[in-house]
Formats: sequence, C-alpha cells, structure tokens
Amino acid sequence: MPPDRLTALRRQRALVAEHLAWLDAEIHAQTPFESLSAAATPVATEPSSSSPSPAPNPAPVPDSPALIEPAPDALAAANARADEIIATYAATERLDPAAARKGCLQLAAAVFLLGVAAVLAIYLIYY
Repeated sequence: MPPDRLTALRRQRALVAEHLAWLDAEIHAQTPFESLSAAATPVATEPSSSSPSPAPNPAPVPDSPALIEPAPDALAAANARADEIIATYAATERLDPAAARKGCLQLAAAVFLLGVAAVLAIYLIYY
C-alpha cells in the first residue's frame, strides 16, 4: 500500500473518530439528566460553522490508539441508545394496518390515473 494512501486512510479514520466524539457530545447535551450515565461523558466540542474549511493536505495523523479509538463505555452507551431507537421505530412501523391500507389505496389510485393518462395519450396521438 502506498504511504500516501495509508496516510489518507489514517486521516479519515481520525476524522470519523472525531465526528463520533462530537455526536456523543451532542447526544449528551440533548439527553435529560435522569438518563445520563456517569461513564458516558464525551470531551469533544461542536465545530463552529463559521470556521474555514480544513486545508486540502493536512499534516499526517499519528497512529495513536488513544486518539483514534473511542471509549468503550461511551461506545456501549451509544450502541444501546441506537438499539432502543431502532426497536421503537420497528415496533411502531412494522404492523400498522391503517398505514398499509392507505399505501395500497394510494398505489391503486396512481396506477389507475397512469392508465387513464396512457389511454388518453394514445387516443389523442393516434386518432
């Protein structure tokens, strides 16, 4: 693997880790105080939108596990919260007969209107 590609991959890995730390900080800021765990305390801050974009060729990021790897307890808390959100949406959206009926009626109406439009277009073009 060329050294410049390896450097780029390490840089991207560090950027993803930084983004995950920022997401943890935002989740921490939006979570009510009762449900916060003492272990999940992210350190990163939100980047300001007025700051200039990073240089196209930044300095290489050292391959440091402490810099790249997130804290295991913060990662476990984030994964648990993600599983809760997925379970909530799966339970509410999976077996909703009213939504399925509405979708089927909309699909039938769309197919009917497309058929009428096709017949009308054929009639106008060929007759």
